Amino acid sequence: MSKPRSTPTAATRRRGLQVALVAVGVLVVVGLGLAVYGYTQLSSARDDIDVATTSASELQSALESGDQPAARRSLEQLQGSIGDADSTLSGAIFSVAAKLPVAGKNVKAARTVTSSLRTVADDGLPPLVDIADQFNGKTFNPAGGTIDVGAIAAIGPNVTTSARVIDAASAEVGAIDASQLTGSLQGPVEDVQDKLSHAATVAQRATTASSVVPQMLTGKHSYLLLFQNNAEIRATGGLPGAYAVLDVDNGKISLGPQGSGASMGDLPYKATPISQEETDLFDTKLVSDFRDANFTPDFPRAAEIDTTILAREKGVDVDGVLSIDPVTLSYVLEGIGPITLDDGSTLTAANAVDVLLNGVYVNLPEADAQDAFFASATEKIFDKVLAGQGDPTALLKALTRAANERRVQVWTKDAAIADRLGSSAVAGRLPTGKDAAPALGFYLNDATGAKMQYYLDYDIDATATKCSASGVQTYTTSTSFTSSAPADSAQLPDSIKGPGFGAEPGSMLMNYYIYAPTGGTVTSATIDGDDVSYPLSQDGRGVDLVTVQVDPGQTVTVKATIVSGTGQRGPAKLLATPSIKPGSKSTVVRSAC
Repeated sequence: MSKPRSTPTAATRRRGLQVALVAVGVLVVVGLGLAVYGYTQLSSARDDIDVATTSASELQSALESGDQPAARRSLEQLQGSIGDADSTLSGAIFSVAAKLPVAGKNVKAARTVTSSLRTVADDGLPPLVDIADQFNGKTFNPAGGTIDVGAIAAIGPNVTTSARVIDAASAEVGAIDASQLTGSLQGPVEDVQDKLSHAATVAQRATTASSVVPQMLTGKHSYLLLFQNNAEIRATGGLPGAYAVLDVDNGKISLGPQGSGASMGDLPYKATPISQEETDLFDTKLVSDFRDANFTPDFPRAAEIDTTILAREKGVDVDGVLSIDPVTLSYVLEGIGPITLDDGSTLTAANAVDVLLNGVYVNLPEADAQDAFFASATEKIFDKVLAGQGDPTALLKALTRAANERRVQVWTKDAAIADRLGSSAVAGRLPTGKDAAPALGFYLNDATGAKMQYYLDYDIDATATKCSASGVQTYTTSTSFTSSAPADSAQLPDSIKGPGFGAEPGSMLMNYYIYAPTGGTVTSATIDGDDVSYPLSQDGRGVDLVTVQVDPGQTVTVKATIVSGTGQRGPAKLLATPSIKPGSKSTVVRSAC
């Protein structure tokens, strides 16, 4: 027979309660201690990252100036701070926290960021510091008309090593879904993602430059230099109104013959075969007028047409094409300083765009006088650049800025060099084919023969709104076009207002091409709410052609809905015609998947 259970006395209950309270108290104290410890550790890591940010800025300045001792000091400080932050977040308390259901993803994200940055500091930046006295604007700057191709080639291995590390770190941090993080962490992680992505792009461009530039400048070559006039807009930037030939002899560069695009216009033949898709989109003028070859947004195709025309019309065979615009020249003038023109006026970074894209047409109504002015300005600018005058670092920054805005483009007949340029901004290729990353395209062509886009301000907004199970994304886009032209634009000189093909002189009339990603379509397009859809295609990409008229002082809005091809789950590039105002440039549309 079992013994009956005794009833707990009041004293026993009190002792049990006291033990429980003590246990709870201990747990609370331990929990508070861990919380305080975790907070102090996080604060310490945050402070380390703040110090690292300062060191990174100092390192960048040292690299740009070629100050190797300063670069080494800054790198050591950066490595120490990032290393401390990474060690802190790799500790036991954060290893446990990383496994928690809610806080875990935030801790994992923070640890991934510091770990990736530590790899960049330890493995990606030392190769650059090792060549800090060479990795700066001085290396690329001409001296007496000659660029030291050997010095540029010598930095290639170090730049390549650095680029690989930075690219890998960027991919690792880029894989973090910042939208799933807490608000206090989301912004900093997105900031690191953007900065690492930008650093990876810059490093890759430096790698390409250290390889391509020596190849293009070694031996004897001739290159066609195009000046795109943004005031008469074209898909790649502007009308090729003027040109020059650059002669190269083992790094020594000289300016050869110059001329106007108009001297090779309205040809009675087709310079190259033209596809039906190209004809539908751009008309046969694409291949029968030097000035219209860049109706197509594919710069290699435009360069091929123009070099063919140049050879036939002028008897000049070139090995490739380089293209810039007056906005680029204004940036260059920031680096080399002002120049004095033949008429005694001064061209500066502040007035270059106004003078070259508007003032010359107001003050010199005759075409021959305009051509002479452009030739003189070109010669004086290039003489100063080739002499190595000005601030080489500022000049390199100017060209980098122009390249980022797709104002500098390069094409060569050498297939190996063309492949090396790949899909970079300077290559200017129209992304096509299954291997092309998702890309949205927005390109403009003037339709009136005027220079009215000097007064154009346009801006594009694009958002991915939906992603299907098969990886098809839907994008909504809105483009605003504003004319700042004076109300009495009809009184402007004929060389500015144009002959008025299809619109009253003084108004803008432009063909606007909206490109879907490969395999995708533009499902709708409207102007101020009215349907204007006109579907076409090019190389597997759906295209909608919209004709836009913008009167002086008016704003017109074009909205479109675009659907991608299947399996395009990643972010999309946004590529657009660079106008005079640097608002429409390449960017990235975040994925909806």
